[in-house]
Amino acid sequence: MSGGSIPSGSTQRRRALPVDAFLQFGLAILAVAAWEIVARGFGTEFWTSSPSAVAAELGRWAASGQLAIDLQLTLTEAGVGFVIGSVAGGLIGFILGWMRRLGDLFEPFILSLYTLPKIALAPLFVLWFGIGATNKIMFAAMLVFFMVFFTTYQGTRQVDRDLVENARLLGAGKWDIWTKIAIPYSAVWIFTGIRIGLPYALIGAIVGEFVAAEAGVGFRIKEATSFFNTAAVFAGLIVLMCISLVLLGLLKLVESRALAWQSAGNRVSAGDPT
Repeated sequence: MSGGSIPSGSTQRRRALPVDAFLQFGLAILAVAAWEIVARGFGTEFWTSSPSAVAAELGRWAASGQLAIDLQLTLTEAGVGFVIGSVAGGLIGFILGWMRRLGDLFEPFILSLYTLPKIALAPLFVLWFGIGATNKIMFAAMLVFFMVFFTTYQGTRQVDRDLVENARLLGAGKWDIWTKIAIPYSAVWIFTGIRIGLPYALIGAIVGEFVAAEAGVGFRIKEATSFFNTAAVFAGLIVLMCISLVLLGLLKLVESRALAWQSAGNRVSAGDPT
């Protein structure tokens, strides 16, 4: 087409990214400035702290060396729990979603467990696994399990059964059907569950540290609360927010690469083979 052709949607999105990032950065700076002004101008630092006080608290936390120790512990608990919960939720969700009669049999029981208030189970996990890292790992794994299980379960149940039957008629075995139809078809659902479950892994580790711990980011937040140290509480919350943003960004990158086949399929179906 001539030089006056209309840019594609992907080109327009790429051009908009720097503008969006600039606007987001500007909004963040504006919010921080407003927070500082309100805290100092209205004397609300006891309840809301202020960015300068939070930054000073973060500096002291990092300089003491305790921040690195707490981060390592919390990330280990959340990371191991995330892997256990994702693998268990994905496998069980896929099996029960694929074997529909078995899924119909177990679904009410899993739903019943899911409806329980999870935070009420935290003390029970202390009784089962002690006050060490194991109870935080298992609590995080439980939260992640339900997120990944239900999305994988629903995604697998929506696999086109006519496509499966046609593949069988053409001589495809179970392994071929699973690896070339079922798993690729439900991959978007699986990654959605994993993406939703990632923050829950961090939540599980933090809740476990609230209940029984001697270190970790959650323990520091609880300790700061008991001493009415609002700046330290906000410092811990900001650390958790930064961790979540980084982990979600990494997961989104992995997801985009793992699901590149889907984007390629969409381009081909739209008549754009590039």
